[in-house]
Amino acid sequence: MGGLLTAPLVVFDYFANAMTLLGWIINNAIWNVMVGTGIVAVPFITLVLSEWFKARQEGDEAGTKGILTVNRIETRLYAMILAYAFTCLPLLQVQLATADVDESRSLECGTRQFASGGWSEGAFGATENSIGGQQARMPLWWAGVHAVSHGVTAAAVHAIPCSTDFESIRMELDLHSIEDPGLQQEVGEFQRQCFGPARNRLLQEGGSIEANRAMDVDWIGSTYFQTTPGYYDSFYAGRPITGFPYDASRDVSRPNTGPGMPGYPSCQEWWSAESVGLRARLHDEVSTGFWDDFRSVFTGSDAEDYVIRRLVSPRSGAASGNLDQAVVGFRGLDGGSSFWDATVTAGSAIGGTLSILPFQAGMDMLKQALPMVQGILVMAVIICLPFVMVISSYSFKVAGMATFGLFAMWFLTFWWELARWINANLVDLLYRSDAAKLSWLSAANNLYDRMVLQFVEGMMFLVLPTLWVAVLGWSGMKVGDSLGRSVTQSTSPSQSAGQKGGSQTQASGSGGKLG
Repeated sequence: MGGLLTAPLVVFDYFANAMTLLGWIINNAIWNVMVGTGIVAVPFITLVLSEWFKARQEGDEAGTKGILTVNRIETRLYAMILAYAFTCLPLLQVQLATADVDESRSLECGTRQFASGGWSEGAFGATENSIGGQQARMPLWWAGVHAVSHGVTAAAVHAIPCSTDFESIRMELDLHSIEDPGLQQEVGEFQRQCFGPARNRLLQEGGSIEANRAMDVDWIGSTYFQTTPGYYDSFYAGRPITGFPYDASRDVSRPNTGPGMPGYPSCQEWWSAESVGLRARLHDEVSTGFWDDFRSVFTGSDAEDYVIRRLVSPRSGAASGNLDQAVVGFRGLDGGSSFWDATVTAGSAIGGTLSILPFQAGMDMLKQALPMVQGILVMAVIICLPFVMVISSYSFKVAGMATFGLFAMWFLTFWWELARWINANLVDLLYRSDAAKLSWLSAANNLYDRMVLQFVEGMMFLVLPTLWVAVLGWSGMKVGDSLGRSVTQSTSPSQSAGQKGGSQTQASGSGGKLG
């Protein structure tokens, strides 16, 4: 045992590390049983008997039958011995290392970025050699298949362009909320006492509103309301606000105030005052790390307003009516009226809003389960290899199909990473200006686009691997259909569980609102 050569191989995550090692330990145990019982010799005995039987059936040409039989046995025997030696004999001791992932680079790029030459120490140490004190060995051929498959997969993942992960920014932004109950109440008061009256005055003035201004005046931090006379400078807080001292010229006739006490700021002061204004306090609710990442992408002076807009209006724009699409599908091709199209679109938006939470919950669990299912399927194939090779009489064709199947399963990692990249960069590909991207991040407009994109992005994690295994079938290998069914059927329960959890969360949230 001590003199065995080692096979230092790399896997992409700890679960694959454990499952691959477990597969080879069980594989070795099965192979040892076959060797001990003599099953491994059955294909060779079968070869001799089958060739002898064929020779008996071919006639009695003197002097040729024996030579033909020996030649056939010799030719097939050489092939079987080669297959036996390379695909069955466990000559190499398995040493599995988990590739070290550059976390900061991965967050920046939207795909896993493996550190060059790095092995992760982690929970298993630099390498994993045994489970329960049992070590694993593997044949030469499968060690080569493992190394080549993971090398090709890592190279393909590395070839995916590295660009800003807008989906990650959006998800991190969605995790932020106003934690201070007092600040939450104050935002509600500002909306009722400042934004509502200003909005009503704007509508009462009549006239047309430009598209850019319409989006700006749709939230409480509107620049137009702050800078235009007659709006925020004309309305005041409904009670004394801490941080704004008493001003006799402004507050002398107001109740519950006086010298040394808080005063009644104008809405403009209430929002924009340095350090004590609502905007500054809302800014502090967002983590410093997020601001650093955000400023590295968006450098405009007004970019931070989009983050604060998302913070105070987490569902802003749900009924904004701005349903222009950046993604052109096959809608509106039936010549229907604009009223009908608008009605259908509004209904789709409402339906999408109601179903997006269960869908996102289901897809989140699905994406978590996919690599685990991949590791289990690889383990199952490894365990089956001794049976497959012995039953096939050490066939090179069968070994080739098993090679093809293992590579196909390991290469699924690339398709999932590609789906993650597309998911992270669709916003950048579709919305070319920073203003449009910021609006998408803050949910200020194009909500319908956003819902459509999220459904499309989620399904890519299933569609791309399905297309991959279908294309594999073009080569004549029969592993594609089986692999596709295995992945789909294995991940369906996790997706259904996530959708059920999302639906229950949505139902309980709706119940709370109705109550």
